[in-house]
Amino acid sequence: MVKKASVKDVRRRNRALILRHVWLNSPTSRSEVGAATGLSPATVTNVMNELIAEGSVREGGFLDSDGGRRRAIVSIAADAGLVIGADVGETRIGVTVFDLALRPLAAGEYPFKGRRIEVAEARSAITAQVTSLLAGLGTDGRRVLGLGLGVPGIVQEVAGGRQLVHAEVVGWHAADFSGFGDELGIPAYIDNGAKSTTQAEAWYGAARGLEHGVMVLVGEGAGAGIITDGKLYRGYSSSAGEWGHTKISLDGPHCRCGRTGCVETFVGASAVLDQWRGPDETWLGRETEGVEAILTAWRDGDPAARRAIDGVVRHLGLALSNLVNLYNPQKIIVGGWFGDRIAAESLPALQAAVRAYALDQPGGEVVLVRSQLGPDAAVLGAATLPISQFIEYGAGADRLTAPA
Repeated sequence: MVKKASVKDVRRRNRALILRHVWLNSPTSRSEVGAATGLSPATVTNVMNELIAEGSVREGGFLDSDGGRRRAIVSIAADAGLVIGADVGETRIGVTVFDLALRPLAAGEYPFKGRRIEVAEARSAITAQVTSLLAGLGTDGRRVLGLGLGVPGIVQEVAGGRQLVHAEVVGWHAADFSGFGDELGIPAYIDNGAKSTTQAEAWYGAARGLEHGVMVLVGEGAGAGIITDGKLYRGYSSSAGEWGHTKISLDGPHCRCGRTGCVETFVGASAVLDQWRGPDETWLGRETEGVEAILTAWRDGDPAARRAIDGVVRHLGLALSNLVNLYNPQKIIVGGWFGDRIAAESLPALQAAVRAYALDQPGGEVVLVRSQLGPDAAVLGAATLPISQFIEYGAGADRLTAPA
């Protein structure tokens, strides 16, 4: 039996619809909000007045008019609070403090070696970075709506509200992140980094307005975020998108996950560098330098570099074609620090490889594009986590600076 929505449910839904539109389309107007959400003028007025009273939305000034009645501007009150994005990458933890318009105010990072970091060290590093950045801004955690953390693995919700992170890439096996944020006194939200980055791309980048698409991130490893019917697809236990550990060879290279033939063992940065110079030359800690070197050699016609880059384009095209056949996306957005470099140099060849390996009909429809968000996409994606909670549930509204 379908439960009938209560008045409270309807009010929360209306608030979320209106606030989401304002957040993603500021500056806007009440009439534009009504047209976009399909809500009545009375409902828009009532909800908008509540949002202005709580401090999340402000009204002031007028939009340009074509001769009719001038429309008052409504927009997010960017300075009414803060959000924080933190991302655990392959060699560093990045932390950025944003205002409510998701404009960066302060940023820091914590590098670690060997692509391994203990959970306690990661938690301590993030806490120290957040404390330092807020102090530098002359504020503290009381103005922060929430902290979002992107991690390179699966986030599992278990009984009692505990959160376990399975991220072999940094050596975490059922790492317990319960209570994360308590020391700072800030609500914390954790998600897979590919998923949170996909959400940022859907809000502000190449996936904006996309109904069916895939965002792929390629660095040392590889991951994906899947958009279906305009929403992020999570799967049964939120592990959907572990594309880097799907198999494209039965007897391929050994992967960090303990298995063989995974996508990332063919398209990850170090795997490609090993194809170029051989495994005896280590690129640990110098991956970015190595990628620039191989691309320079490739442009100069070096045969080994050409074989390696042509190989990653073919294997990446093959791996993407599997996503095309499975999900029939309109668009695939290629990102991640290494994926973006490959797309910048070889996007037409990558598109051709996808079409060569995919079924004709979905392969002919899908379009490949580069990410629009650049190197800061991961921390921006993490920062969307507390924003989402605020939009959907009002989480952290008591931390807003009320209008004078």
